[in-house]
Amino acid sequence: MADALAFHAFDLGQVIPPVPRVAPLAGTGRAVHTTACAAAHVEKPAAHETAAPDSAKPAVAAASQPAAPTGSPVHAAPPAGAPVAAHASSADLGRVRGDGHCALSVRQITKVYGRKDFTTKALDGVSFSVDDGEFVGIMGASGSGKSTLLNCIATIDRPTSGQVLVGGKEVSAMSNRALAKFRRDDLGFIFQDSNLLNTLTGFENIALALTIKHDSPRQIPARVEEMARTLGVGEVLGKYPYQMSGGQRQRIAAARAMVADPRLVLADEPTGALDSRSAAVMLEVMEMMNSQLGATILMVTHDAFAASFTNRILFLQNGRIFSELHKGTDTREQFFARILEVVAFLGGEANHAG
Repeated sequence: MADALAFHAFDLGQVIPPVPRVAPLAGTGRAVHTTACAAAHVEKPAAHETAAPDSAKPAVAAASQPAAPTGSPVHAAPPAGAPVAAHASSADLGRVRGDGHCALSVRQITKVYGRKDFTTKALDGVSFSVDDGEFVGIMGASGSGKSTLLNCIATIDRPTSGQVLVGGKEVSAMSNRALAKFRRDDLGFIFQDSNLLNTLTGFENIALALTIKHDSPRQIPARVEEMARTLGVGEVLGKYPYQMSGGQRQRIAAARAMVADPRLVLADEPTGALDSRSAAVMLEVMEMMNSQLGATILMVTHDAFAASFTNRILFLQNGRIFSELHKGTDTREQFFARILEVVAFLGGEANHAG
């Protein structure tokens, strides 16, 4: 029974303080975020700059694309003020070299659905790493593979090939019993619709994560109340989910994900069901979880505004990493503008291909 409950909790582990370092992107005044994990365990090619051939297209680098035709982005020094995007082949972006101390290492994973001649490759050799204390976003069009990727990391689904390591543990090869313990101890999960239990109060929903972990009953109330106050939902602890607003339910879900100190928090479109004001509050809470509480967060989103709260974004296209943006020293508004340019480019490419 405990294993079954643990499967649905997705809430627990150990938080490591963030260890950001900032380094300049070669040839520019822009700084990109360089993590200790990336420095020690990820082999990346030298960063290049890209230039838009005309004012209508942003400078974006595609992963493992054929030689650029006329009118496509090229690898050249950008004009003043041109957007900068990190780029490399899909195999090189986030290539993992060690086994080490990253919160998350994804190594050449593929996911194929179907049999024989009727197959769909949802993921095609995806590799990247997330350092302890990072807030990373994954973006892509519908069908790009972002939900499949999140499911493989969350152990909801198993990759066809490749490895997923969380805190150095290879979760893609764990037994069912080991997976139940891993989900309970190392993962926190924030769903799009909160997934709170309607028969439990806000307090009881948060406490469930600690109860499943067999924490001391004497310590649970104080930990729940402290986390609820930190995330701004202390006043609704005695209410049931149907008595809360959508934003309050999501913040209770975030408190449930954080209260047991997970190694990694996975967020699946956490603002997708919220109005704009509630979404902004939720994103500020998640930013605070990362910057003040040291949470390592991997968030899937289709929303450029939500993505602008992250430190780094991976863009997926056709099951592969297409491009990667680092916030560096940009303001959130500047990062938001750069994200929109990449999203517009991807949309234009998709429309042209169709």
